[in-house]
Amino acid sequence: MSTGETQHSAAFPLDKAFSGCCGARCVLTVVTLLTIHRVEKMILLEYHNKIIEDLLKDRFKEAKEADAKFDAIDMTIADFDAVVFHITTVGETRNLINISISIKCWKELEAQGVSDLLKKIYGPLKVATESGYNATLQINLTAPPADLDKVIHDIALLKRHAFAAPFYKVFADVEAKKGGGPLVEINYRDDEAIYIKPESDRAIVIFSIGFKDVDDIIFAKVFLQEYADARKTMSNAPSVTYSQKEPPLELKGVKNLKTGDSQGYVSFGELERGKALTDAVLFAPHVSGTKKEKTIDNIQTFRNYLHYHIKCSKAFIHTRMRNRVRTFLQILNRARNEVAGEKKTITGRTFKRADDPQTESMDYNI
Repeated sequence: MSTGETQHSAAFPLDKAFSGCCGARCVLTVVTLLTIHRVEKMILLEYHNKIIEDLLKDRFKEAKEADAKFDAIDMTIADFDAVVFHITTVGETRNLINISISIKCWKELEAQGVSDLLKKIYGPLKVATESGYNATLQINLTAPPADLDKVIHDIALLKRHAFAAPFYKVFADVEAKKGGGPLVEINYRDDEAIYIKPESDRAIVIFSIGFKDVDDIIFAKVFLQEYADARKTMSNAPSVTYSQKEPPLELKGVKNLKTGDSQGYVSFGELERGKALTDAVLFAPHVSGTKKEKTIDNIQTFRNYLHYHIKCSKAFIHTRMRNRVRTFLQILNRARNEVAGEKKTITGRTFKRADDPQTESMDYNI
């Protein structure tokens, strides 16, 4: 999480949201407060796989030692978007490490030139693909490249580079002002997809997002409303629209679209209510030059970014709810009635009341 920071206000009055509210009312009250509370900076998820990067750095560090002996590796790593990595050592000396990747939508990425892109980026590091996977890279511990840190980081970006293939292709059409190209569909998750449509001066990106929790839909609307409000102060900020149940007009004619209460569509630069937005998010400046790489980084992690902050918000709210319940329990414990026991008169006599459930008669003791 090194690419961004989160700042929360200590004065954010979430406690008031839980006073006399429950169920849907509670969610709506909290969402209202979240709308009022603006976070200056939010965490951006890392684009590379940290486990792969740290593993390779540690192995090359060990390789510098004299008479280094390498342990065998057979590691399976799960990443976002149903991606799976397999890291293994090769040969008796175990100095070769294979990094293989499995992607659910590989066939669709193949149509967008992912194989050629990976060959261009990794060169000789790309080797014959391991059985059961879609692409394999290989690095030699005993022959480190001159720019080792950069190579290791690029290997950790394997998933990012694979998913970048359709964006590079569409953005190239936008730079060349080749509008009206076919809609690119990437079904990268179960019941979820990314749609990319090139036009003469912009690219339209649409995310189909499935929500398993009804409350997540409410939180998503709040976050996406913040995107829309950002355009009031930043003229070049992305334009984001969110539609629930029904897909946007750009997807008219696309087969097997998911609809329903749990399905939402997030569009960057879409047609809203049949009218084109005057300025779309991914204009030529966003998809060319140095900004192109940053745009690809952020746009392909948008879905996970959204769900990450929804879960963080819910966890924060649940923590405040538990603290509030704890405070109420303390108040109730302090208000507990005293247990009836022995009483003393002014002269020192002790007695028990007749209405005491533990006795039926007066019991004076002089």
